[in-house]
Amino acid sequence: MIKYTLIFLLLLSSAGIKAQTINIVKTGPAPAVKAIDVEPEFPGGTKAFYKFISQSITFPADVDPEQVQGVVTLSMAIEKDGRLTDIKILKGLTPTMDTETLRIMNTCPRWKPGSQHGETIRVRYTFNINYSLVSKKK
Repeated sequence: MIKYTLIFLLLLSSAGIKAQTINIVKTGPAPAVKAIDVEPEFPGGTKAFYKFISQSITFPADVDPEQVQGVVTLSMAIEKDGRLTDIKILKGLTPTMDTETLRIMNTCPRWKPGSQHGETIRVRYTFNINYSLVSKKK
């Protein structure tokens, strides 16, 4: 019997926990900046984020897990209070999996917000979630 294990990999930059793209959104009269001192972080870090996603996924009845492999590209903002807002699918996999990905991201706990020059700031992340199946023989 073949048991399938769903593996999610958040494709991050070579630094490990940095997002591929970071855009600082202008929230006041000061000009936008391109670097931040402290990046936002999921509670417990990157491994905890992977675990949260893998434990939260529910394959809808009309989706064959063997056929759902690929990358979903997301964009979201981490607000000053750690809430995730403006979550969007930039490049989807299937309409059903895109909806499931949005559902999961909308249930995320608050993140530790980013900061610049000692002030908490809103940060926009763009990143990928790689859905792939690994077959394990029992």
